[in-house]
Parts: sequence; structure tokens; C-alpha cells
Amino acid sequence: MIPVDVIGISVCPPYQGYVVILKEKNGERWLPIFIGAAEAQAINILLQGLEYSRPLTYDLFNAILSAGGVRILATDITQLRENTFYAVVHLKNLKGESKAIDARPSDAIALALKTKAPISVAEEVMAGAGIVGEPVNRSNIELISYLNQRLKEAVEVEAYEEAAKIRDQIRNLERQQRGAGAKSDEPEEDEGTGGES
Repeated sequence: MIPVDVIGISVCPPYQGYVVILKEKNGERWLPIFIGAAEAQAINILLQGLEYSRPLTYDLFNAILSAGGVRILATDITQLRENTFYAVVHLKNLKGESKAIDARPSDAIALALKTKAPISVAEEVMAGAGIVGEPVNRSNIELISYLNQRLKEAVEVEAYEEAAKIRDQIRNLERQQRGAGAKSDEPEEDEGTGGES
């Protein structure tokens, strides 16, 4: 297995979808995986270290596991079959028993980020779907992330004129991002080409 870091979320135009980008820690390969909008938002929130006032799905799931004495040990992106990515979340319970749970990569990545568990990719997956070189403009990804947070804050305080301006900035940046190619982790709407199951 190849240890990876989650380096960001990008927008990919052929499917008007979101892409989570994994980069191998000790190499130059990147693995882009299409994910749904909700999953992209969750991962983006975790990458920025933001907290919502109420628990989101991955917060709830982590809290339930912790309350039951279950720890998340690691997450692996294990397979790419028929353009669909597969992942496994490795758990350990109070009795010290280890379990491997099938998961969509986006959910597995969100849980790993929440619990600071390591993420790895199988060599055959990286060899088959990884790319070499910078797949996207990272400065745009970071700016889009920042603007999304500003948009959320503007809506919360009902500054709708400001929110509309920020929304337009985000759309312009997303248009600039279009053109990057990636496999998907979701079938059809968010699990299409290279989707997850």
C-alpha cells in the first residue's frame, strides 16, 4: 500500500463534478477521484479544520464508533473495477479484534481525516489511475475553499449581496479549473467514471 495525503478538492468539468486529490507521500503520483457535492463539502471542511455548530454525518459516525470503543486504524483505497473505486476502513474494537469494513472512498477519506487515521492506496490502483505532475491549479483550489467558507458566513449573517458576489467569484474560479481529467469514486451522478461503491 502507498501512503497518501489528501491535498484538496477541485472541480472537474466533463461531469460537472468534484474531485478529491490524493498524492503519494514519497513520490510524484496523484490520484484524482470523482466524488459527490456533499462528500466534497465534508472533506473540504475537514481539510480546513472548520467546525459546524451541529455534528455532520462523519462527526456523528465517529462519535458513535468512539462511544462503542471502536477506533479507526486506517483507510485503504483498494481496487478500481469497472471505473469504480473501492475502499476499506480498518477498525479495532474493545476486545482488540480488527475488522475491515467496505466503504466508498469519499466516506472513508472523510472518516480518516476526522480521526487523523492514515490513508493508503493499493499500488495497482495508483499504477492504473494515478497521474504524474500537478493535476490542477492548487492555488485555485485553496482560493475556492476560502471563498466557500466566506460564502457560508455571508449567508449565515444574511449578507446576501455579499454572498452573491462571492458566489460569482467561485463560479469564475471553477470555470478556470475546468479541463482537469480524473477518474470517479461514484456511479452515475456522483459515482460515474471511476466511481466508488
